[in-house]
Amino acid sequence: MSCRLYNPNRVVIFLAIEKKKMTKTEIEQWDSLYEYVRTEIMTYDSNQALSQQMVLKLKGLATGKAVENRKIADRADYSYDVILKTFQICKQQITNSIRGKTFKSELTKLIYASKIVENNINDVYVRLQNVERSKERIECKNTENLSHRGANYVPKNTDVSHRLEELW
Repeated sequence: MSCRLYNPNRVVIFLAIEKKKMTKTEIEQWDSLYEYVRTEIMTYDSNQALSQQMVLKLKGLATGKAVENRKIADRADYSYDVILKTFQICKQQITNSIRGKTFKSELTKLIYASKIVENNINDVYVRLQNVERSKERIECKNTENLSHRGANYVPKNTDVSHRLEELW
């Protein structure tokens, strides 16, 4: 799929905009992220939903942009699971920061929380990568030569000291 953009120099520019389809796993991760932000961060009840701008802001975190926009090149590629884990790790910091402030709108409140997440997302990503590498190393280890038999205690000297018997 391509689209034409107007250029002031009257040159037509063609851009290929690739429409990405989300996999089943990505859809599940997105649903988890959406519900967490809706209920835990924004403290909405079951009758409220996030606005379209809020959704674009959350999706922009995955691509390293201010908001999701297919016309702008992606700067990052975080999974929704990484974003969710970052929100969970930063929840206390977000809650403390939001508690004392008044915001013009709910969108500015989410933008404020998203900035905290943006500042910590690389750290969480690296930590998750280290966990994955550790799991791979553990799976590659050969544990066949390890034994689980314990040692038997054998006293060095079987003679009992008679000096202690006199004390009783």
